[in-house]
Amino acid sequence: MEATVDPLPAGIESNYPEGPEEVILRRLADPVQLKPAGEHAAFPLRYFNKRRRTNAGSWVFVAAGGKAELLWPDNGTTVVLFDLCTGIVGSPSSGEPNFILREVARAELMLSDGDQVELMGGALLTADSGPWLVERRSFDILRVKNQSKVPGEVAYREANFVLGPGHTLDLPLGSSGGVPTPEVPGTRVVPGPGFDLRVFGDVEVQQLSNGMQVAGSGEHKIHGFGVRLQLGPADQAKFLGLADKPTQHAAPYNSLGNPLAAPSLESSESAGSKSDAGDLDN
Repeated sequence: MEATVDPLPAGIESNYPEGPEEVILRRLADPVQLKPAGEHAAFPLRYFNKRRRTNAGSWVFVAAGGKAELLWPDNGTTVVLFDLCTGIVGSPSSGEPNFILREVARAELMLSDGDQVELMGGALLTADSGPWLVERRSFDILRVKNQSKVPGEVAYREANFVLGPGHTLDLPLGSSGGVPTPEVPGTRVVPGPGFDLRVFGDVEVQQLSNGMQVAGSGEHKIHGFGVRLQLGPADQAKFLGLADKPTQHAAPYNSLGNPLAAPSLESSESAGSKSDAGDLDN
């Protein structure tokens, strides 16, 4: 086979160049592999070489049954990885989080000094306490639990969740990821019944009983419920919350697809009266 691109483009490891920060990696249970920053291949940590010092930009791979611990000597921050996990040591001096979780089955975090950890999917955890538990509950659900006595914050798309002691947050692992949305200068937050909208530009917002109705003109943007809208001159959109309304059931249909007549109120009341009378006679 002939290569269609020569030279080949840089791989994903080029997104995380070597940084000055150093961490200590310990293999607590086999198998654990390390790919040092600037290297092209990973190697396993054997029983006679369980402890390694490595720089930012290094990758750590933990397979099923494995367990690895990373220690930041300067502030005592630790990250413990269990089973199927892949992580990257970040470089805060270059604007990166302290650690980046690309794949996780279960991880325990002890953070300090406002450390940041990029969770699987792109969400950003900021805290100065621990322990924090991060585990993948299913194929598309990532759970974050604050087991410390101090609150922390999780930035997911345009939402910021503050997790107090004992609080648990389930994050969906969607195809579009959970990378925090940067704030656009001039954006304002419009509070609604149980949710907020972020609007930019000339946007008219009308409050409803269980939501908001928006209309925009000129250059504008509307963010809400994970949706980004840009409306035409005569367009309108409604953002509705959970309303306290009774559920409306569809009329039953027969085998031919024709709707059946719903019982009248009088017949229902009379049937209930007969049933009650029968119970009294018995």
